[in-house]
Amino acid sequence: MAGQIKFGLAEAVVLLALSNMARIFMTFPRSLVELAGPAAWLTPLPGLLLALLQVFFIWLLLKPHPGKTIVEITGDVLGQVAGTLVNIIYIVFFLSVGITFTRIFSEAMIIAALPRTPVSVISIGFIITAMLGAYVGVEALARSARVTYPFVLGGIVLLLTSLYPFFNINNIFPLLGIGPYQVFVQGGLFTGVISEALIAAVIINSFASGKLYAPAVARGVLMGFAYLIILELAFVLVLHWRTASESTLPFYRLSSLIYLGRFFQRIEAIFIIIWGYIVMIKISITLYAASIALAGTLKLSDYRPFIWPLGLIIFIASLLPPDMPSVVILESEYLRTYAWIPTFILPMVVLAVDRLRRRRREQ
Repeated sequence: MAGQIKFGLAEAVVLLALSNMARIFMTFPRSLVELAGPAAWLTPLPGLLLALLQVFFIWLLLKPHPGKTIVEITGDVLGQVAGTLVNIIYIVFFLSVGITFTRIFSEAMIIAALPRTPVSVISIGFIITAMLGAYVGVEALARSARVTYPFVLGGIVLLLTSLYPFFNINNIFPLLGIGPYQVFVQGGLFTGVISEALIAAVIINSFASGKLYAPAVARGVLMGFAYLIILELAFVLVLHWRTASESTLPFYRLSSLIYLGRFFQRIEAIFIIIWGYIVMIKISITLYAASIALAGTLKLSDYRPFIWPLGLIIFIASLLPPDMPSVVILESEYLRTYAWIPTFILPMVVLAVDRLRRRRREQ
């Protein structure tokens, strides 16, 4: 893939920020309310520290190996067998993220706009779009994300300003919600696991410079968590936390409350388009990262032959759960629990082994 077009800091930040924002418009805000009650908007604060810690450790791993992705570094440091096994875990993690987002948002589209459409038809639409985005490359995704970001920001501002009359300051009390342990420990672990730090380490060769990894990912994560805190706070201010914990699609419900006059009703249709684009970016970039990781593991020069089979795997696996609650349980109780292994633990293991080998070589 020599001669590929690279993109700069602004495109990288916006792409990673939109990817991190995708979880906001799913069932994730409701899970935070169930976990911490009225203090759900505080849970991203410790999660942000853990996310930045992930970025820091992966940056330490990438820094001594300029021009190499985390897949190549893992293979060099751990050897052929162990390195391949770790890279397979990375690939399975990317596919799992794509599977859960595809199924949950397909179900969300049925609830919000297409009640009579089979979930398989909606999933096919998302997968085809994601495969097309992965095929044209992450550069096209990054540049399109930067172009459309003002519209995404405008939609969020419109949502917040329209919901302002519904705000009730009493809904955020007690400030520590169910308890400090649920807010700062369980909430931090639940919100702190992110895929963007690992994705950026896989696509780092698409950056204009490898030195952009730390500032790009850190800023993207900060933007994503800032939007999460603001929108989660708005969610709690509008709905009492006991009512909010029963909302399947929180922000679809909030957008349906907006009434701007007789001729401006049902504007949630506009937000559905924006949220659909953000989720498409998320699925596309995870499919792209999985294809790049698989090509790097097999030491092949082109990732595109893997897009079709990996996309087919995401589509088929997304249809296996019987219903939406099953997918939400799999995502919240299993994927987010074990996601710490590929996003945090394994990079730390590779970093420790790499540092140990370097010290022995110096001695």
